[in-house]
Amino acid sequence: MRALPLRAALCSAAFMCPILFASAAVVAQSEHESAQSAKLVIELAPSAVPDAHRLLPKAGEASFENAPANFHAFASAHLGEIADEEQLTLKFNASTQLTRIESSKDFFLDPASRCQVGNRYAEGDSCVLLVRFTPQGAGRRLGKLTISHTASPQPMAFGLGGYGYAPVLSFTPGLITTVPGTYPSSVGLLSGALNLTVDGSDVLYITDIGNKLIRWIDSSGTINSIAPAFSTPASVAVDNFGIVYSTDVAASTYYFSYYTPYGGQAAFGYTSAPGTCTSNAPCAFSTVGMSHPANIVTDARNNLFMEDETRGALEMPVANFLSGGGLDLWYLYDEFAYTSFSGGAFAVDGGDNLYTSYTDSLGYPCYIVQEALYGAETGAPVYTRVAGTNKCGFSGDGGHAGNAEIGAKIGQIAFDTAGNLYFSDTNNQRVRRIDSSTGQINTIAGNGVAGYTGNGSQATAAELSSPTGVAVDSQGQVYIISSAATGQVVRKVGPNGQLVFSSQAKGTKSAARVVTVSNIGNTDMTLTSYNIGGLNASEFAIDPTTTSCILTPGALLYSGQSCKVGVIFTPAASGIRTGTLNFLDNTVTGTNTVLLAGAGVLPAPTFTITAPATSASETAGTAFSFSVSVTSATSPAPTGTVTMLLDGAALSGSPATLNGSGVATVSVTLSTLGSHTLSATYNGNSNYAAAGPITRTFSIVAVVFRPVKVAVKSSANPAPGCSTVDFSVTVTGTGGETPTGTVKLMKGAEMLGEASLSDGAASLPVLHLGVGANVLTASYGGDSTHAASTSAPFSQMVSASEACLPVRRRPWPILAPVGFLPR
Repeated sequence: MRALPLRAALCSAAFMCPILFASAAVVAQSEHESAQSAKLVIELAPSAVPDAHRLLPKAGEASFENAPANFHAFASAHLGEIADEEQLTLKFNASTQLTRIESSKDFFLDPASRCQVGNRYAEGDSCVLLVRFTPQGAGRRLGKLTISHTASPQPMAFGLGGYGYAPVLSFTPGLITTVPGTYPSSVGLLSGALNLTVDGSDVLYITDIGNKLIRWIDSSGTINSIAPAFSTPASVAVDNFGIVYSTDVAASTYYFSYYTPYGGQAAFGYTSAPGTCTSNAPCAFSTVGMSHPANIVTDARNNLFMEDETRGALEMPVANFLSGGGLDLWYLYDEFAYTSFSGGAFAVDGGDNLYTSYTDSLGYPCYIVQEALYGAETGAPVYTRVAGTNKCGFSGDGGHAGNAEIGAKIGQIAFDTAGNLYFSDTNNQRVRRIDSSTGQINTIAGNGVAGYTGNGSQATAAELSSPTGVAVDSQGQVYIISSAATGQVVRKVGPNGQLVFSSQAKGTKSAARVVTVSNIGNTDMTLTSYNIGGLNASEFAIDPTTTSCILTPGALLYSGQSCKVGVIFTPAASGIRTGTLNFLDNTVTGTNTVLLAGAGVLPAPTFTITAPATSASETAGTAFSFSVSVTSATSPAPTGTVTMLLDGAALSGSPATLNGSGVATVSVTLSTLGSHTLSATYNGNSNYAAAGPITRTFSIVAVVFRPVKVAVKSSANPAPGCSTVDFSVTVTGTGGETPTGTVKLMKGAEMLGEASLSDGAASLPVLHLGVGANVLTASYGGDSTHAASTSAPFSQMVSASEACLPVRRRPWPILAPVGFLPR
């Protein structure tokens, strides 16, 4: 395949070079002309004598060798230290007046500079800007100097770069969110995205294969798009100058570079014809091409590395390319990538060690391996197993990564400035980190369940779905490509940590929850102080037993080092309780925060039904008690009310108030036969939680009366007339219970007397029964357990000679009027 038609090779003046046209990237001619005119008006003069340490950076520092024109590289600097001002000389190729001068956040523009807004400069003039590098993050930093002037409507932009040293705190568990704009209208923005990366100004780049775009999100959160010159941008990398590189893995294989926001894009595609290409005898890219390149990455010296399906992996230095020359490459001996014939994750660290994930066709072993670049270039590699075992799976968090199981699919590998390794453990629905200082592996996001949940909470408790790309910015924020209900989103872990406590009884201490504090920057973190703040600060406290961090002022946490802080939660009230654990330190923000949250709950009392008994039977129409007890082993005693229901309806007297003994009672009378349910709910108070409902089932049964025997006796039979006869009535029951109630002595329909039973007997005196035979009966009215009954007829004889007065209906004689005597 021939190269795509280009206007020219990428020019040496990369920041202000003409837009480069490719078949899928057409730019308006007016933009081209304005770029040309802007270049001719103002230029940035190269530094007279480059500092040696810029050309020979320390190990791991970003190199700015072969910088494009209109780019100024600063000496490395530490956060918080006053770096030397450096002179940037502006050359004017046409007459113009400066209307605005501004620089990005990492670069401080001295207002005492000789170049001033309002000054007019003639052709051939120059002026000096004094700029100081003030890194706002760890690692390579990228910025720009923007100058507006009257000779062009388009501002002039110059590139600025440097390497910053700064501590960066990261917390596990961290707070997880979805990057705004990546889930519009509940639909994932991305489709088939595999890789993402972050440049030196913390711009996030994402390969959106399904939509045939490279997305990029700047510090304002604005989502922008690059339409590449080919169809499937499968991977993306950014070098120290901000040049974006991508590869295509479709049938037509391309190499792609794009520089934003200063230039255009250039795309190259050649038929794959692998040769013998070594570091000592490189091959021209135009003669050998590539075969399905994937996982493109850059090292600290702007060299490109990527996987190649035919030869395993390759290296492509771009120094010559940036200077206007051609592109060369050579193959690396990457045994595992070559053997697997599939694009496993591939990366390079700050020491130019290569990393590859490998799983064979049988699904084991599952490895991440490391290989020194020298061995890969010379064909004598020595591999070190970084993570994984002979078995694919998930295990080993908290231990050495070499003893941990990982999944068969690794989406991407990335590094922070401390050298910690991050990888998306796709099949395990997690993102994991391997600490460079200890080799310990831990999950930083995902709970192993595929899904899209957990936003605004602990990342380790959130669900991820088939995570692919992973990247870390200069503030320690980790970006993850994960699937959602529809499409893919980008999720972010950090910068805050979070500890969420389970519900805890008011006034009681929780078990300690532990947050891991890691310095993932490239210099020491110095603690100024710490505090616990927030709405309910007094309810959270440091647990010295589980805390290994030194929390005294001046304590150091070295680059790559981690420690733990334990927190105990003692809620003072019920409901959601919140606080913040704040570390005041020498990081960029000056304060790093762990969010604290827990729910206070009131203790539950002992709540029981004391009456009626379980499965009791109550007699229809008879009152019985419904009683409950609400008590506690601790003081104060529960108070308040209890709502009491019968078959779901409130009982009379409900809610009932607890008495001093914690008892509430209502009386219940029910005539409907069958099963019924009593329910009680304690309504709680300021010291105890509501409890219940608790229930008790009982039955209402009909009354079953026991038979009795009623007998009548008299004191004399026959009895003389005009005398009182004492009758005794006895009522004898069955079943051992003594009948109660009343009895009546009857003579036909006439009641002669009525009395209450005492111990089953009653005495009824009767005066003046009629002469002759008096047939009497005793009638018993019954009680709650004994049936009513009547005695057998009883014949009481009264002597005729003795009879004197009619039978009285009262037990006592009626006195005759004075002067009247009976005959």
